[in-house]
Amino acid sequence: MTSLTDRKNAAISRGVGMTTQIYADRAENSEIWDKEGNRYIDFAAGIAVVNTGHRHPRVIEAVKAQLDRFTHTCHQVVPYENYVELAERLNAIVPGNFAKKTIFVTTGAEAVENAVKIARAATGRQAVIAFSGGFHGRTFMGMALTGKVVPYKVGFGAMPADVFHAPSRSRCTVRLSNSRSAC
Repeated sequence: MTSLTDRKNAAISRGVGMTTQIYADRAENSEIWDKEGNRYIDFAAGIAVVNTGHRHPRVIEAVKAQLDRFTHTCHQVVPYENYVELAERLNAIVPGNFAKKTIFVTTGAEAVENAVKIARAATGRQAVIAFSGGFHGRTFMGMALTGKVVPYKVGFGAMPADVFHAPSRSRCTVRLSNSRSAC
């Protein structure tokens, strides 16, 4: 019998890294059970995407209600009210007394690249500063912004120009005994 890891290695590109070898079978709130029935606390929450926990009843209810109406139209092809309503709600809670607009995208890399485009258009400047150690995605601009060469940039050639890296202090540790940070 072929193991799930062997099947994964045969079917999925090496570029898709895995932090653990735990294959999820089911999840509830902040817990995950693997294919062998072992129970884990999910500290990653889908890289902070599952912030209400796995299978939160209100989220499940909302998903089911949406599925009863339609699954996907691509707002850019056939727009729908929920998209507009969510943008309005987000715009209303953003601080500041000025008009706001929202864009919804599929991935973090797409969000990063749109942020760079908006910043360049707004400032007229081309250079971008990113922090060392940060990860910004697998697109070329995302890789250029990513501060870690190995494993993200090795073998992919020249990156987009005008990206500069500044040291990050986010790698600080905190000593709990006296709550002083050590950066």
